[in-house]
Amino acid sequence: MLLSDRAKDAIKVALAMMIAYAIALYMDWDRPYWAALAVAFISLETSGQSFHKGLQRLGGTLLAAFMALTLLSLFPQQRWMFMIALSSYVFFCTYMMKSKHNPYFWNVAAFVTIIVAIDAAASDQPAFYTAVLRIQETALGVLTYSMVSVVLWPRTSSKILKKTSENLTKSGLALFQSTIDREFASNPHKYLQQQGEFSALQAKFAELSNIAELESYEVWEVSKQWKDTGKLWTQYERALEVWRQSFNEVNDLELETRIPWLTRYEAEITRRFKTIIDLTEGKDVKPKPLFRDFHIKEIDISGLQYFQKAALSLYIHQLDEIERITYQLHELTTVIFSENTSNQLDFHVKESTQPDVINMGQLKGALRAFLCLWVAYLSYIYFPNLPAGTVLIILAGVYSVTLSSNPYLKPVSILVPGILSSAFGAFIYLLIMPHLHSFWSLGTVIFLSVFSIAYLFHTPQLILGRMFGLANFVMMTNISNHQSYSFNFVADQLLVFLLVIAIYAAISIFTFNLRPEVQYLNLLRRFFASTNFLLTEHQKEPHLEPTKLRQYIRRHHLNEVESIPHKMTGWIAGTSPRLDKHQLRRTVIILEALSIRLSVLINELKIAQSSQLYAALRKDIHDWSAQLKTDFAELVKDPTGATIGEAVRQCALSMPEMETTIAKVLEERGKDGIDLDERLNIYRILGGIRSVCRALEDYEDQSLKMDWPQLQEARF
Repeated sequence: MLLSDRAKDAIKVALAMMIAYAIALYMDWDRPYWAALAVAFISLETSGQSFHKGLQRLGGTLLAAFMALTLLSLFPQQRWMFMIALSSYVFFCTYMMKSKHNPYFWNVAAFVTIIVAIDAAASDQPAFYTAVLRIQETALGVLTYSMVSVVLWPRTSSKILKKTSENLTKSGLALFQSTIDREFASNPHKYLQQQGEFSALQAKFAELSNIAELESYEVWEVSKQWKDTGKLWTQYERALEVWRQSFNEVNDLELETRIPWLTRYEAEITRRFKTIIDLTEGKDVKPKPLFRDFHIKEIDISGLQYFQKAALSLYIHQLDEIERITYQLHELTTVIFSENTSNQLDFHVKESTQPDVINMGQLKGALRAFLCLWVAYLSYIYFPNLPAGTVLIILAGVYSVTLSSNPYLKPVSILVPGILSSAFGAFIYLLIMPHLHSFWSLGTVIFLSVFSIAYLFHTPQLILGRMFGLANFVMMTNISNHQSYSFNFVADQLLVFLLVIAIYAAISIFTFNLRPEVQYLNLLRRFFASTNFLLTEHQKEPHLEPTKLRQYIRRHHLNEVESIPHKMTGWIAGTSPRLDKHQLRRTVIILEALSIRLSVLINELKIAQSSQLYAALRKDIHDWSAQLKTDFAELVKDPTGATIGEAVRQCALSMPEMETTIAKVLEERGKDGIDLDERLNIYRILGGIRSVCRALEDYEDQSLKMDWPQLQEARF
């Protein structure tokens, strides 16, 4: 009978932990559970992923050891200065966990510094001994699991990367076809589920493309192309959503008649995706030239008003964007899977998004870790009879740092897996281990216990149970060469865990108020505050060059507008049962539409600064944006939408005026006297204004369906 992947992974973790314990005990090292913890926390799906995470853990441990020794040497007898320096360093590392590529490195660098520094300060052993012991045991755990995963049923990241690439392309094609079929209107739940699956595959692809090059020369040789492909998939997801958002604006324009090549366009994009799928499956694909002659001059715009031309121009622009992305995806995939990797490409893939300057969510998480560390430290100083002594400070730091990047996790949800895993560890420690007389029997218990935990908690949805199960088994059994057994030890460990959760919950409730309803409203206000700032920036004189600081702040607010709807979605599940979650999600969908449309509009306005057509419309656009800015400022104070009506009415009044202005300018200069790109740009601006106005109308209608009193109700 063949073993499942689930059983194989559980066997590898259990065997690696047993070997790590055996080596550490044979070498008579103190605290062999540090090596076991390294095994528990780096075990991932593939050898490459595990090795990459192991390197991050080892690198973070080296930095942590250096920082702990530095802090202890700088403040040997100054406990307050020592704590200020330590907590500030932990704050910095916790904030740096926002990094996309090395968050685990900073996580380890933070909590291991706490472990080494606090433990050494309260121990008879020299600090250098503790630091070196932590490094060597971490290295042992990383090396042990890496060797086991390479020798026993190895799973390389390169194979998973290619399979993920195939699945991602199939998902991208399915999403494209669902968008064409207007499935969002007929079955929004299914469409959003498809989007979620695509986003998950995209995130997995991005992670694997960075890791697979470490273990495969074949992937390393075309690593740039793999990473460029990941960037293009990010661009594709956004372009497809912007395209979908434009459908309502062109529903009455008879697109098949006005765009003669639309059917061929859809068939060509589908053919490109199918070719990419064939390439990723390893099929022999005969190269065929891609058709790219989709000319905008062939579009029939006769009889259309200017705002209809604007809507059609936005629609065509997104078709062009999707065509460009799929062309580049096709060419990159051809290079990746062809034998000749030296093929020259005629394009350069840019970063889809720039990194944000200030990550407000991670900043709050870092401050929460900072405060938890201080509360635990003050409790240790002023309440000396608390159980387990310095373990309270260490665990408060470890939990608050690790949980800082997941604000949606309620402290109470940690209690059940924490208590159950502690009870399991206590059962092994008190009732089974006293009867063991050799490492063979102990090793069997370790193997069976770890295998059971890893096998039962295998899926990503159960990762919390897996981490708590393995960590508390290791900590509660406290295996060493000088083994002792005490019920007080078990009671102290459990009490410290409850105290840490109480501290974390108190900080979360009384300083940040992480109640989902409050966070939902706060994010709503932040969204409108950022849109207000972006409109203010637009109204500044175009000839004034913004300072570097202003550019960074603008980038931060643009990132806020684009990311906040996604963050709001995470809080919906935890809201009160009395709230209609469908209406909360509907509000988020409207905000996402407003976010996309506003971003597109701002980008087009930036392009049009030197346009003569734009100069003629500048006053009308500024009057419209000034009114919108005022209403967004009101929405920051009161997000219920009671004041948005004026902006909607202003839109209705300003559109005919803008249309008249454009007609006059075109009549004065003649169509041929104005560059085609300039005309298309101004059409896209008008289309953007119209789409923003419609999104505001949708928000006004949606606000009437929301239960604002229930959402704003003050509760503990």
